[in-house]
Amino acid sequence: MGVEMQIIGAIVGLAGASQAKAASEMEAKAYEEQAKMASIQARQQEEERRTQLRKQLASLGTSMSAQGVALGTSASVGAIKKSEIDIAKKDISSIKLMGMSNRRKYDISAAGSRASGKATMTAALGKAAGQAYSINKGVGQT
Repeated sequence: MGVEMQIIGAIVGLAGASQAKAASEMEAKAYEEQAKMASIQARQQEEERRTQLRKQLASLGTSMSAQGVALGTSASVGAIKKSEIDIAKKDISSIKLMGMSNRRKYDISAAGSRASGKATMTAALGKAAGQAYSINKGVGQT
């Protein structure tokens, strides 16, 4: 009866490891989807910031025109415009950096999940091989 239980234990152990590997793969896919969403979100935030800049520049132009200042003729208007553009560039760079950082975090998590699944399978195969060896030694001694 002991040999049969060892065989059943090996089979059940392999089945459990297979289930754990499948769960790790699903977790990895979820992380990959989050990485894609982080990229999409960063692109949307970048576009929103560009839109905000265009509105600010248009508003500046309208405001100056209403005051009778011809666009391109005032040094202070040019300085304000340059300042707004520089601030927007810095904001966009930060948005891109944070997006890449978030994507990288999720990519690393996905890789970790896959590695965990492989490790689970490797451990189960090793245990099953050890049980098979024990069964074989036990059968040979009888």
